[in-house]
Amino acid sequence: MQTRYLILFFISVILTNLSCKNAKNEVPEKGVSFALNEYRKKTIDNIHYTIELEIPSQKTQAIEGKEIVTFNLKSLDSALVMDFNTDSAHLHSIKSAGKEIAYNFVNEHIVIKTDQLVKGENELEITFIAGDLSLNRNEEYLYTLFVPDRASTCFPLFDQPNLKASYSLTLKTPKDWEAVSNGILKEKMSAGDQTVYQFEKTKPISSYLFAFAAGKFFKTEKMVRNRPMTMYYRETDSVKVKRNRDEVFDLHEKSLTWLEDYTDIKYPFGKFDFVLIPSFQYGGMEHPGSIFYNESSLFLDENAPVNRKLARASVIAHESAHMWFGDLVTMDWFNDVWLKEVFANFMAAKIVHPSFPEINFDLRFLLAHYPGAYEVDRSSGTNPILQKLGNLKNAGTLYGGIIYQKAPIVMRQLEKKIGENLMRESLREYLKAFSFSNAKWDDLIGSIDKKSPEDITTWSNVWVKTPGMPEYELVGDKDEILIQQKKDSLSDRIWQQPLSINWKELFAEGNVRLNITNAPQSVRKPDLPAMIFPNADGAGYGYFKMDSVSEDYFLKNYNAGKDTMFVNPVFRGAILVSIWEGFLRGDGELPERYVNALLNVIPKEQNALILDYLLGNVQTIWWTFLTDQQRNQNQGRIEKELWKLLETTPDKGMKNSYFRVFRNITMTEDGLKKLESLWNDKLKVKDLILSEEDKITLAYELVLKGKGDGKMIFDKQLDNTKNPDRKSRMQFVIPALSLQQNIRDAFFESLKKPENREHEAWVLEALGYLNHPLRAKSANKYLKESLDLLQEVQLTGDIFFPQRWLGATFSGHSDQESADIANAFLKGNPDYPYYLKNKILQSTDLMNRAVKLKK
Repeated sequence: MQTRYLILFFISVILTNLSCKNAKNEVPEKGVSFALNEYRKKTIDNIHYTIELEIPSQKTQAIEGKEIVTFNLKSLDSALVMDFNTDSAHLHSIKSAGKEIAYNFVNEHIVIKTDQLVKGENELEITFIAGDLSLNRNEEYLYTLFVPDRASTCFPLFDQPNLKASYSLTLKTPKDWEAVSNGILKEKMSAGDQTVYQFEKTKPISSYLFAFAAGKFFKTEKMVRNRPMTMYYRETDSVKVKRNRDEVFDLHEKSLTWLEDYTDIKYPFGKFDFVLIPSFQYGGMEHPGSIFYNESSLFLDENAPVNRKLARASVIAHESAHMWFGDLVTMDWFNDVWLKEVFANFMAAKIVHPSFPEINFDLRFLLAHYPGAYEVDRSSGTNPILQKLGNLKNAGTLYGGIIYQKAPIVMRQLEKKIGENLMRESLREYLKAFSFSNAKWDDLIGSIDKKSPEDITTWSNVWVKTPGMPEYELVGDKDEILIQQKKDSLSDRIWQQPLSINWKELFAEGNVRLNITNAPQSVRKPDLPAMIFPNADGAGYGYFKMDSVSEDYFLKNYNAGKDTMFVNPVFRGAILVSIWEGFLRGDGELPERYVNALLNVIPKEQNALILDYLLGNVQTIWWTFLTDQQRNQNQGRIEKELWKLLETTPDKGMKNSYFRVFRNITMTEDGLKKLESLWNDKLKVKDLILSEEDKITLAYELVLKGKGDGKMIFDKQLDNTKNPDRKSRMQFVIPALSLQQNIRDAFFESLKKPENREHEAWVLEALGYLNHPLRAKSANKYLKESLDLLQEVQLTGDIFFPQRWLGATFSGHSDQESADIANAFLKGNPDYPYYLKNKILQSTDLMNRAVKLKK
């Protein structure tokens, strides 16, 4: 394949590899460069860390640490470089054979000259103060989050994924704290006002997977079909815990059993615990033996919609799959981080299926992956699945919609291309060949290519190593309708994939299946004028431009019963996705007409997955694409329609979905009175059960929209909120909702201090309200400063925080002034890091499209 992008990609890889030869003679740069990674991989192995940390009762007090690291050094031709991403004041001493040795502290690295080392086994004893950056310290608990390169912010080590090591951890905690880590608990002892937890030596794992949590956690132990598990949690609502507990344990056991059968490898890490953490930064994190989750993702409210139940099952299956894909076999370098994520998502989709027999999983896969992937791929900031990475400090920027949504689509295509049996056989070989070691995407593809008659390498070069998405158009005339892939900037690319296309004439309808090549292919030679519905099975990936006649027919006759094609929910979902994509590209209805078309469609849809997708689109159009005048003109109608559906739908989960959209969109006096009455329990809707979280959000919406006395509402809600973690979060968010501009300004100013961004979920919620469409005009002044902070946010925040920071900042803005601010920032910073520039382009894409459609 001879594309510009691939040539540049391979040149960059060659140059990066060549740079390794000079790594040993250079002062190490900040982070872990690819050159340093390669050199250490060749010269160091057999690593073991014995770590002891003393955690004080006050979060402001320092955590003292002791560490013994043993390792085999194969060469003495260069100084030893360890990573400690703090400052030199955190490092007390380093000893070898009981004697202190000399070292240099350079660019967040400990550099030890070869005259202090021996070829073969070395043992270093290090005393230090643990860095706080990734310890997520709260008054009553803390937890680590070391992905991708944050272990070195806590203690000295070789912080790269291909230097796997075993860990022996001892934690000294306040007396009434629980503690959990990757290893089995060996001993728990009381020592005065402390409790000492000693954990057994772990299996070899990558540094980003080492983890511990300690604090005032509740604990539940359960034996599930001969598999012992322990759950740690903070939720104080015992009814909610009891309602969810057994299902959470059961979903884990089912996932592990399924994976053992699929991989033919028993669970590799001995014990299996999981910790549920309030406002955890991710849905979950796959620490072997000690998975961390966002507590609200697993403890669901009563009558939760089916999408929430599916999401819970999926995140459990996803993290469980990581025990094999990512933990047992780990990527060699973080440019292949997508590999562990794609297999976790891919396996999760398979695992969850049997637990929800009533769900159409082709539809679930479509709606869970395609819209999110398109959101990135349609933007000018898109990236290939396999990205370049020169330094591990930038690894967090690789995460996003392409890894989590597009990559599983590509993997599903690969399975269809080679067959399920060959895929399973190849993955079993891959896992066994690289167990407790590291591998690359090309290791797997090379193995498959040898067994398959298909040219998998060429297919992979387009789908995995180049960015963007194919676009398809219908061409021809009244005698023959054809479909073809449009040429793009990489004009020789052919996105090999099968396509399913439905056609309809006055007295007939049918389907044709095609394999895309570089030539137009016939869809239909119609006897009468025909309507064409490309990608009818939702399996194809790309922009499938529809003609206006077919689109209009689909929306006006939606689920009318006279067309058999409408019976298939996957067809409905696929065409709705294509119509939405056309709308965003300016090829469909104008915003006001489109939102009214969707309001006509929604009452005809009884599939909960499609309904949630439609309601999401309605909210996006409402706040992003409609003008103030258009919203005012349609406000009464949309509230009336949503309230009617909320009251009349028999499905309890769908009732919750309607409620949340009604709550978010309502602005009329009548609608706000309903919200106020729901909040203060003067109004009850049958089968609508509001949680403490719902009541908090209702309070936010009432104050935001000027309904009632804001101070009284917040004081009452704080008094009614019993969970201490939710109360703390609410106290943080309240200033962002203030009616006084100076208080909101002061709150934004406070976010410039890293310590005020520690609770990332709180920050994102507050930013969302600070930049809400109702406050957008007064919040435009925050945009430039938010962009100025982005590089610091990337360095101090966790992997998803930069993208989410941008999303929360720009999601409420859709006018020309906001677009000009973002574009001026990019123009004024031509040398801005490309990986962050792409994040800005992705996050502002919807805003820019809205500006164009409003003109």
